[in-house]
Amino acid sequence: MKRHIKELPLEELQAWLEKEGEPPYRLKQIQGWAYRKCAPSFYAMTNLSKGLREALDDAFYLYSLVEVGREMALDGTTKFLFEARDGERVESVLIPDRQRLTLCISTQVGCRMGCRFCLTGQEGFRRNLTRGEILDQVTLVRRAVMTQGRDLTNVVLMGMGEPLDNYTETISALKVLISTEGLGFSHRRVTLSTVGLIPQMRRLSSEGLDVTMAVSLNATDNETRSALMPINLLYPLEDLMSTLREYPLPPRKRFTLEYVVLKGINHRKDDAVRLAKLIQGLRVKINLIPFNPFQGSPFQRPSEREVLEFQACLRQRGISTFIRESRGYEISAACGLLRWRSRSKPGLMRF
Repeated sequence: MKRHIKELPLEELQAWLEKEGEPPYRLKQIQGWAYRKCAPSFYAMTNLSKGLREALDDAFYLYSLVEVGREMALDGTTKFLFEARDGERVESVLIPDRQRLTLCISTQVGCRMGCRFCLTGQEGFRRNLTRGEILDQVTLVRRAVMTQGRDLTNVVLMGMGEPLDNYTETISALKVLISTEGLGFSHRRVTLSTVGLIPQMRRLSSEGLDVTMAVSLNATDNETRSALMPINLLYPLEDLMSTLREYPLPPRKRFTLEYVVLKGINHRKDDAVRLAKLIQGLRVKINLIPFNPFQGSPFQRPSEREVLEFQACLRQRGISTFIRESRGYEISAACGLLRWRSRSKPGLMRF
């Protein structure tokens, strides 16, 4: 039975190559083709012998995802819909921004966290993605942009799912992302987002994995946050902030606090005052994210003026606060929406 080569431990792949009578340097060549050059197949690995390429194709498959849908907005933001071998579908979003080209990837099909403002959370949980499926999103999109003479600059794990709820596969994929033998991204250009799973955050702090940490905050008091994010009932704000204070944050790095702004709910002056107290002594920046509506949501998008006023309140208190520009608003912008729409359109194809 074939195995996904991106999920094979390097020791096993090296042992397989030795069994095939291949020299040790073949491992590095295969990794280069799989991750850096994003080869479409084993047969495209032209510095390998024909016999080795045939043997690789007989024993492994190079991708476990296939692109089945794509939508592009006027600003260049592109949503990719991928289908796994079991028929499950996940999204990735490519975001162009001046000199940067950022890819937002998923770590689960659905999500267990149940955040009320998130379509993926309302859809429920299907399964975890494997390391190979997480990495395939990067290599498939990288291959697409390389045909345009560009390359990805940043990767953020902020798509469908809670990355730390799929801890083992996510961390394994992260190590390949920042490895020089793997995808080769700088640790400064990889961001892991979490709703605040404290045990996993503490475990991550001992991994020595130097990537940017983003925490989905979205409220400044436990009552509001628990109503929006059920995880807060288990890990309340005080415990979350204490965990951040204990986290071994490298010099010159800071946490990112993601804050979805919901009209009339979490952007009052009192919220700014409480937030300033919560983060006192922490190196943080705040990303304000105007809510992207979806069908059936009880929440509304705030006006531009409301978001700007809230930003001003926070900046007056010395908090580095930025507004994340809404991208791809006209193309199934809410996370999980393209997947949701595709279920009623099984023939959805790339275009």
